[in-house]
Amino acid sequence: MRRGEIWWGAPAIPGQDQKRRPFLVVSDDVFNRNDAYTKVLVVHLTTVRRTGEPYPWEVEIPRGGGAIPKGSVAKCAEVYTLFKRDLDERIGALSNPTMAEVDHALSVALGLRQVGSVGRPLD
Repeated sequence: MRRGEIWWGAPAIPGQDQKRRPFLVVSDDVFNRNDAYTKVLVVHLTTVRRTGEPYPWEVEIPRGGGAIPKGSVAKCAEVYTLFKRDLDERIGALSNPTMAEVDHALSVALGLRQVGSVGRPLD
């Protein structure tokens, strides 16, 4: 399991129906590759779109992007911690440019300031 991969899973998430859906792995590979660490951070993908422009914490994933069967939206304001065992089938992986969009959307959702390569905040 690696950051940027999309997996099918049907975990029990409070407030949501327990159905099989795609999840994008967003946790660092230091955790993802460690068999002793049993959890992973994910955002879910949905085909449900609201009217109007997407929020800055959402990323459009076109059909076929990351090998997903339908165009979807990565809901980066909804980060979940799941057990790795709850993700049962790898679908594919997003491209580096799309993951850069996900990183930006996560920083917006989490209120993180963008920092330069030397650790100074960008203006």
